[in-house]
Amino acid sequence: TQSTWEETMGGKSSKKKEETKKSGKEKILTVKGKVKVEVREKYRVLIVYANPEPKSFCMALKNATVNSLKKAGHEVKVSDLYEMKMFGHLDKTDFTKLEDTEYFKPQAEQSIANLRNLQTYAPDVKAEHQKLIWCNLLIFIFPLYWWNFPGIMKSWVERMFSMGLAFGQAGNISLAPRKAMAIYTTGGSKDFHQSIGLEQAVWKMLNHGIFQFSGLTSLDPYVAYQVAWVEEEKRKATLAEISHIMENIDKRAEYIIEEGLIGHQQEQNAFI
Repeated sequence: TQSTWEETMGGKSSKKKEETKKSGKEKILTVKGKVKVEVREKYRVLIVYANPEPKSFCMALKNATVNSLKKAGHEVKVSDLYEMKMFGHLDKTDFTKLEDTEYFKPQAEQSIANLRNLQTYAPDVKAEHQKLIWCNLLIFIFPLYWWNFPGIMKSWVERMFSMGLAFGQAGNISLAPRKAMAIYTTGGSKDFHQSIGLEQAVWKMLNHGIFQFSGLTSLDPYVAYQVAWVEEEKRKATLAEISHIMENIDKRAEYIIEEGLIGHQQEQNAFI
């Protein structure tokens, strides 16, 4: 975020006056005869969502995320994996044509498909690659299943974080300078997850194993704990918090590695 202050023409006002105008990336504030121009980054956001129940709290988090991002002026696309029935896995059916018909090597075929501008991918795989290329902010939203995201999301990563797009043998191919963030729900408490190292393990898998490996800049994750057990007011407060975060996503802190702790730079409940 960049800010500049300029003196306005004419005399200074003795009364406090504040006006706000929005135009593209600029938010213009007039306060006490001075103009502050705040330039805020606008994102093209791809949300990859995985929860099979439309009435779940995870769905409520996804809807709040989408609405708040759009309210803040960002472009948003959503891949709802269960709704799209993206149940496939990385195999020969991901491709319309194979370079080697005698021995199937998935990463080699991905590299060739990417060199061919996605033309030899199956239609559904090609469409998801195009979304990933289009975005500059990727958000995963999911419930935590067995210390991981759901299998349908794991399959999406295997198929779309493809060789020749997300990584390469020489280390000169990546998804940089895109950013990524994870939002997920759990049944257990924060104290429980931290006491057994679950929170750290999940984020190490996501951050080191997927995001950073692919050149993505990781933003602080958001975890909604015990969503099935907390009172309704807590759920409402959680939705208000994620809405606030998304409306200010350009100010979201990058993930910082701290020994023994998940790297939050601010308390999760600061907005509640």
